[in-house]
Amino acid sequence: MDERPVTHADVVIAGGGLVGALTGLMLAQQRPDWHIVVCEPRAEGPPADKRIIALAAASAQRLQNLGVLDGIDSTPIEHIHISDRGFAGATELHAKDENVEALGRVVSASELVNNLYLSCQEQTNLSWLSGVRLESLQQQQEQVELTLDNAQKLQTKLLIGADGQHSLVREQLGLVSDIYDYGQFGCIATLDLEKPLNGWAYERFTEAGPIALLPMQNKRASLVWSFTESQREAAEQWSDTEFLRHCQQAFGYRAGLFTGVSKRVFYPLILRRAKRSVHHRSVIIGNASHALHPIAGQGFNLGLRDTEVLCEALANVDDTGNFQALQGYEQNRERDYQAIIKLTDGLVRGFSNHYLPTVVGRNSALMLLQHCSPLKSAFARLTMGMQP
Repeated sequence: MDERPVTHADVVIAGGGLVGALTGLMLAQQRPDWHIVVCEPRAEGPPADKRIIALAAASAQRLQNLGVLDGIDSTPIEHIHISDRGFAGATELHAKDENVEALGRVVSASELVNNLYLSCQEQTNLSWLSGVRLESLQQQQEQVELTLDNAQKLQTKLLIGADGQHSLVREQLGLVSDIYDYGQFGCIATLDLEKPLNGWAYERFTEAGPIALLPMQNKRASLVWSFTESQREAAEQWSDTEFLRHCQQAFGYRAGLFTGVSKRVFYPLILRRAKRSVHHRSVIIGNASHALHPIAGQGFNLGLRDTEVLCEALANVDDTGNFQALQGYEQNRERDYQAIIKLTDGLVRGFSNHYLPTVVGRNSALMLLQHCSPLKSAFARLTMGMQP
């Protein structure tokens, strides 16, 4: 990795998380003639990320091709069971029906981002600036001048904001977002199980919100559970034993007995979508551009496709900040955004209630999905990040 003092770069990426590090790696490999800079606030190594994430099949293949899944324990998702608690509607998706080895893979975000970081270190045309964050920016005709919080000045032809939901780049550029508060809080934790899930993932809808289990190694599962605000206040006070009892009651015994639980993390669930993701010599990607409800596990997969399409848009340009290329990127992403946001938002709003007409409609939809192979295949391939 290049350790030279930096005053100018072809591309500067604010944020060295999953999407930022991936973008830096792919751009550096694609254009060895460019100098790429990643600014990451964490002083040592990549940012800490305690999530367990579900990689769609297409995402897993892309990361496998890059070599960044090497050495990581990844658990295949071979089956997905979707149900509405207390009602008859249910459907199952199977990898073999789509002629794939797995519908997706479950990995540790911290292991993945560490592999991305190490791969970035190997790129001779990439500089990783640790312990610094963007403080302000000034857009000029031929470049963007950045001021970092260590008073360093940095000029770049293109600024990429991959700095998460609370993006300073988005704020500094004045890019406005549409925001919808679901009135729910997500709880993430790891469960110990009496028996392994054997490749099964579960999405179970309840009146308060969905509860999902993802298969992990060694008889464990990643839990994502949605609560209303009042429920969250109570749940934060539960002991491990109480949490397991309530979780078992909410989910049922389809996945067997829950025997242990890790430390829980609660966070508010919102839908955020930037009205524009490009500006003069600037673009925001990943969670800086869009934040989704964790239902169906589409967040990082959508950000990965941001990176892919952006790299394609910049593949043959001489000027990294070429506005026509950035506009093309934004237009190319619109259809994917609409499809995935419609899927996740529709599932949350349609299933988080017991309003009778909605209950009848959604259970009819689940039963139709179960018995209509073309429709089921189209749904499966959408969640896998593939064209139907």
